[in-house]
Amino acid sequence: MKRTLPLLLLLLSGSLAGAQSSRAALTLRNISQEAPQSRSIPMAGVTPFLAWSAVWSGEAEGLWFRFSADGRHWEPWIWTGPEIHAAELPGRTVGQLRFENAAMRYFQVRSEATVDEVVVHFFNPGPDAPATTVQEAESAELLACPCPQPAFQRRSDWCPAGNCPPNPNPSYTDVTHLIVHHSASANTAASWAAVVRSFWDFHVNTNGWADIGYNWLIDPNGVVYEGRGDNVLGAHFCGTNSRTMGVCVIGDFTSVVPTQAALDQLRNLLSWKACNINADPLSTLLHTGSGLTLNRISGHRDGVCSTSCPGNMLYPLLPNIRQNVANHIAQVCSVSDAEEAEPHAAHLHIFPNPARDIIRIEAEGMTGLAWLELVQAGSGAVLQRLLQPEAAAFDVSVADLPAGLYWLRLSSAGGEERRGVFVVLQK
Repeated sequence: MKRTLPLLLLLLSGSLAGAQSSRAALTLRNISQEAPQSRSIPMAGVTPFLAWSAVWSGEAEGLWFRFSADGRHWEPWIWTGPEIHAAELPGRTVGQLRFENAAMRYFQVRSEATVDEVVVHFFNPGPDAPATTVQEAESAELLACPCPQPAFQRRSDWCPAGNCPPNPNPSYTDVTHLIVHHSASANTAASWAAVVRSFWDFHVNTNGWADIGYNWLIDPNGVVYEGRGDNVLGAHFCGTNSRTMGVCVIGDFTSVVPTQAALDQLRNLLSWKACNINADPLSTLLHTGSGLTLNRISGHRDGVCSTSCPGNMLYPLLPNIRQNVANHIAQVCSVSDAEEAEPHAAHLHIFPNPARDIIRIEAEGMTGLAWLELVQAGSGAVLQRLLQPEAAAFDVSVADLPAGLYWLRLSSAGGEERRGVFVVLQK
């Protein structure tokens, strides 16, 4: 992209909202090749930062903006191109969501090509709640999922003013695929909750969607935010959103990797949902919405649209993330939950876990063993029963069982004592 561009005069045609509103828009038309003039931003009391975006018509691939607090001293020009998650509008381009210092009161814009009309949207995120609150998720049924849902900020926590309402008539979907995104926005912020509020405003008031597009979001500190929520149909996967859960890792990972806190919480969130739907994190499955056979944990760029999301530094991490999710379900969640549910479950060992064809079982200190059951998580169906194993250590073939999450249960002769752990089968 050329850095020396013809400057365009943008004449103000109208504005929406008063100075104290949290939202405003300026429509600019009659563009000429003359030097740009300053235009004031019709907002006051902005905190903790100013969020803005632009929608334009014409041939321009992007626009250049710059901002000023006093109309005399200007910040450097900023390029804004098309937003990777935006809805396609015939003849119009939705630009990226950007953040500026709250003190900015004026802006200028220029372009290298004809621009018939530009609508610049501004949003004041407003203050956070007095204290950051993180809600504990409801615990899952033991046989349904050994991994707890991570604690998260509900909508009422990240939008305390109550002006970010959910879709009043949401649609629901049976999730089969977990889609990872990045927001392609700044990697630092004065308030991540304010950034989430800005996403909501951008998706609803610029894109025209019914709600924020993602089901869940994760900030660099590892805090999870409720977007549309569990099993609600989102707006994030190339218009083929059915049977998907969209998770946005907040930040731009084109040239940097996410923080370890964000990656750890992404693993926890994906582990919870993968075992909740009884999905092998390393498997592939036909995604009926797109017609593509996709990894159960995929990136946005795996869909049918052209995008670099979730960024060139995060996307290559997905194979490792899938393996970490599988290991977390099998080796971390199942141990902690089994120990809580069954005091002696720590004496039952399975390896390898995750497994493919054969699992080795060691029942240390188990006396009066009557049977072993391999139970499919979620359905509770007993898929395999081995009566009265003769040794405390033995092998069990699982080659004929489908991939998924299973509960391996050992019961004593009288049936009073049950010991078990979770095992992930991969194919």
